[in-house]
Amino acid sequence: MNAAFPTPGADETQRLLSPEELEAALRDIGARRYHNLHPFHRLLHDGKLSKDQVRAWALNRYYYQAMIPVKDAALLARLPDAALRRVWRQRIVDHDGDHEGDGGIERWLKLAEGVGFARDYVLSTKGILSATRFSVDAYVHFVSERSLLEAIASSLTEMFSPTIISERVAGMLKNYDFITKETLAYFDKRLTQAPRDADFALDYVKRHATTPELQRAAMGALTFKCNVLWTQLDALYFAYVAPGMIPPDAWQPGEGLVQDAAPASAPGGVKLVAADVPRLPRGVRMRFDQARDKHVLLAPERTFDLDDNAVAVLQLVDGQRSVTQIAEQLAQTYAADARVIEADILVMLNDLAEKRVLER
Repeated sequence: MNAAFPTPGADETQRLLSPEELEAALRDIGARRYHNLHPFHRLLHDGKLSKDQVRAWALNRYYYQAMIPVKDAALLARLPDAALRRVWRQRIVDHDGDHEGDGGIERWLKLAEGVGFARDYVLSTKGILSATRFSVDAYVHFVSERSLLEAIASSLTEMFSPTIISERVAGMLKNYDFITKETLAYFDKRLTQAPRDADFALDYVKRHATTPELQRAAMGALTFKCNVLWTQLDALYFAYVAPGMIPPDAWQPGEGLVQDAAPASAPGGVKLVAADVPRLPRGVRMRFDQARDKHVLLAPERTFDLDDNAVAVLQLVDGQRSVTQIAEQLAQTYAADARVIEADILVMLNDLAEKRVLER
């Protein structure tokens, strides 16, 4: 694969940075570009995502986790020094484990099972977003094809991961009643593994980036890796948050779940509550029927007539506003009590969810 990877911009001064200055420059890249700043992660950590949106994250992130040891094996094969290989191979063991049922990939599978997925469905990777697959595969190719310095420098996102892990674990345990400490067990070991790996990689980069050109290459590699992580969240946000356009062949809510993990919008399942963010599923849309002089909700092989109240609510169902926010907007528009409106629209929205023309 002859991929065109980004190269760092020219430094006007062409000055060789001291090791301390180089480290500061690398850390600045993370401060500006690391994916803890992405809106999807803010929603995830703050408890603003629905269960299906959390599922989409867990499923797609699995592909990244599963390919990490593949990436590390590609780099390991290129290391000319036995001492370096001994250090780097620990990364593979961390993810693959020493035996069946061990390692980070196994713990991520348990996370996916914890949010309702059947293990075989996750392992198949058939519901992964194409953008997730493309970005992760590009990372593997980058490490395989670029210089050793760039390959190792691209792993320096590990410098920033302890912060995001702490935020994620605390936020998800606080805000999602379907998340437990056991579900998030993957992150326990990463709190020590990531700093260990980052320290080694940072020391290597500081010792081997001995010219301005090599230093810029290292910074470009870290920027590329930040973009890989950011792109995955862009894809998740576009498909499952807003505008909510799930690509063909990607996971649809309700697919790949164990039998007792019913979709959030399934009849008899969990009802929408005020904090939920409703949206119209793929294939469902509201339009004005000129012939009948009224708004209708179109779904595959079904049509639902809408009264004025339903139209006013559905015009605000955009996959971004929560039920509470919709009620507050309507309260301002009609000078009414937001609490009364919220109770009324919850009844309407849950009725639509029962008919499978609304989800969260």
